[in-house]
Amino acid sequence: MVVDKPSIVSLFPTLLSANLWKLGNFAHCLVFLSREAIRKWEVRCFEDLPPFYCLYISRLHTSSVHKTPKMTTVLIDNYDSFTWNIYQYLSALGAKVEVYRNDQTTIEHIESRNPRNIVVSPGPGHPSSDAGISREVISYFAGKIPILGICLGEQCIFEVFGGTVSYAGEILHGKTSAVKHDGKGLFRGVPQNVNVTRYHSLAGVPDTVPEEIEITGWTENNIVMAVRHREFTVEGVQFHPESILCEHGKTMLANFLEMRGGKWDENLQFGVPLVRSADDDSAAKTPGVPAAAAAAAHQGPKHIKAVPSILAKIHEQRLLDIQQAKSIPGQTPDDLRKLLSLHLAPPLIDFVSRIRQCAPSLFAEIKRASPSKGNIDLSANAAEQALRYAHAGAAVVSVLTEPKWFKGSLTDMRNVREVLSNLPNRPAILRKDFIVDTYQIMEARLHGADTVLLIVAMLTDAQLKELYNFSRSLGMEPLVEVNNGGEMKRALAIGARVVGVNNRNLHNFDVDMETTSRLVEMVPAGTTLVALSGITERADVVKYVEQGVAGVLVGESLMKARDARAKVRELLGLDEKKVESNGIPTDAHTRRTTLVKICGIQTPEAAVEAAQAGADFIGIIFAKSRRQVPLDRAAQIVEAIRALNPVPAHPAGLAPALPSDWFAIHRALVENAPRRPLVVGVFQNQPLADIARIAAATGLDFIQLHGTESPDLCRFLPLPAIKAHHIESESFSPSQIPIITQPGYNAFVLLDAKVALLPDDRQGGQGVRFDWSIAKQVVDSEPPAGGGRGDGGEKRGFPVILAGGLDPENVAEAIRQVGPWAVDVSSGVETDGVKDLGKIREFVRRAKEVVVQG
Repeated sequence: MVVDKPSIVSLFPTLLSANLWKLGNFAHCLVFLSREAIRKWEVRCFEDLPPFYCLYISRLHTSSVHKTPKMTTVLIDNYDSFTWNIYQYLSALGAKVEVYRNDQTTIEHIESRNPRNIVVSPGPGHPSSDAGISREVISYFAGKIPILGICLGEQCIFEVFGGTVSYAGEILHGKTSAVKHDGKGLFRGVPQNVNVTRYHSLAGVPDTVPEEIEITGWTENNIVMAVRHREFTVEGVQFHPESILCEHGKTMLANFLEMRGGKWDENLQFGVPLVRSADDDSAAKTPGVPAAAAAAAHQGPKHIKAVPSILAKIHEQRLLDIQQAKSIPGQTPDDLRKLLSLHLAPPLIDFVSRIRQCAPSLFAEIKRASPSKGNIDLSANAAEQALRYAHAGAAVVSVLTEPKWFKGSLTDMRNVREVLSNLPNRPAILRKDFIVDTYQIMEARLHGADTVLLIVAMLTDAQLKELYNFSRSLGMEPLVEVNNGGEMKRALAIGARVVGVNNRNLHNFDVDMETTSRLVEMVPAGTTLVALSGITERADVVKYVEQGVAGVLVGESLMKARDARAKVRELLGLDEKKVESNGIPTDAHTRRTTLVKICGIQTPEAAVEAAQAGADFIGIIFAKSRRQVPLDRAAQIVEAIRALNPVPAHPAGLAPALPSDWFAIHRALVENAPRRPLVVGVFQNQPLADIARIAAATGLDFIQLHGTESPDLCRFLPLPAIKAHHIESESFSPSQIPIITQPGYNAFVLLDAKVALLPDDRQGGQGVRFDWSIAKQVVDSEPPAGGGRGDGGEKRGFPVILAGGLDPENVAEAIRQVGPWAVDVSSGVETDGVKDLGKIREFVRRAKEVVVQG
């Protein structure tokens, strides 16, 4: 496509889409402007065109730009929209441009077009895998005609002649940087510190610059921005000269279009030293090359050092972070050792055993950002995400705690540990960080980690062995990460029991999914192998499992998934419709009856009648009240109940269960109990020693705290606890619900009315009706993230025990309105203060007749 006259794109290059093809016929429309308007828009007219045929020249592109005679320029399109900006600029400068996609042309076809020069466009991906014919074009035409590579095109030049392109240590998208250059070739007439526009994360590695190539442009951070072949007229720029924000971009392109032939000895006007000259000072003597530019050229390639890999940058930053943390009062190494000696670190689970519970085991990662991907999900709540992973079946939760590049923290890990503590078979917790000091391992232990990551690539053998042994001394078997055969040998030499193969090279962040596959054969029997990075779908997991890999770590795809639970189960190959935790089909809990607790039983006879009527719980009161039962009679009541329903020799118990909600687990334990009714001892603000003594002497199943006791007391009780909450309707607020439903302490919650005229330690048993609307709010409260309050994910509602003013007349309606898990009655089944066996049977019958959903 040739633009013979200025197009609307030429007139307003900053206002239109980069894709010229989208303009259709409008690409050739001319815009009429009066001479006054031309002056107003700072439009310069071509001498051979009428005043209304105008070319708008951007203020950033007015430096010595002139039209060159028409020529044939072949533009290789690497599937990038910037190709059309380049087309526009070259056409405006007088070139006859022909565009060919990198997979839709051949060397023979290009040669048949007899091009004067070739431009290789920008594009996504890596030059070694995503540039199509571009590298072949450069190799074939170098030395014959001028070649210019832009961004990906420049990287192709770098690699064609033997250099390495890798991660640049930073990611830029539409950012500008000041560039120094040598003032020759493409940069003739371009001032120093020119601002250019950058869109890239890769760049040529300075240490790998081939002999034939010289670095001609660089940033203040020593990122390679331009290269040139020493003999051939081949130039490359990492930035985008066609961008409106790039200063003197048209000057550079005009310089390129002026070049002739395939070698610099045919283009002496550009000041490029000829290969035969060994005198570096000749550059300064070349006409047209400013002395300052020559000096910059002399210093540039020599002062550029190897760009630190991202791993090296993180390593350096973490050393600074550690020193700062050690200096904070209360957080010194001695302080951490003291805290460990005071048993402030929470209990561990065995990392290796937890992995081997599943085949394969999933390491689900919490990662808000990364150096290679940038921000992933800055709004992610670590504790909430961890619960989603646990409910879905993850064996390990990996928590990134590095703050600068990954946006994590130790607080994230502590919160994850706290929320998972409420699960009976919780996932192991991995501190995913760049561990270089024993101080970090102590931090990990105190903040709830079960294991830490040790990266072989950033540690000497002595450091690796020290950190490995120190971690094990604190009870944590580390996950030792490797990326190649040499690192695998080092990991095995220290006796690592769990080795993770990172498919991502941490020096350049390139991902090679075959890395794990290549190292499988090196792993001896008894060593657990885990594949790390790059895993996004079930096929990846299947492939590794078939090769003998025991676990896979998945991060970004889980963090981006709309439904983390579904994604986990997809990766693990679990059928959500058929497989539920506890092995229970999904429809097993859709219809149920409410459990019944008869409280205030005082005789063995009444207990037996209640049990035979179908009661699920028998309540014996040990608090001071008119229903208090002596210790010996309580033992008789328990004995009478046990005689009705002995425990089977081999109780069925629960099937292997996935982690679930704290209260759902306890509900399942009761619903699957081998015998009923269960006996509950009711206490009210009594000493712990008395409670423990009575529970042991009578053989209780549950302890009910019916006073103002803190739920924290439940941790010290010898039996599961029911905690009563006495609520006054007038003062209730929904903000109280999280306090009522807090997991990790009591197994169940009982809701009872608060009587305003009675002291707090004398509440309960008064027959005062509880506000059912409040109970309904508690039942309907949202469960923790990731699962329902059912045994497999279905929502059953919060399992409350509803008490307060119930009797045979209203219990059915209460169940229909509230949907409680259980109902509790005492005075409602009494006549003249004595348990009425007829009322007990009627209460149980009416409660059981109501079938509820969920």
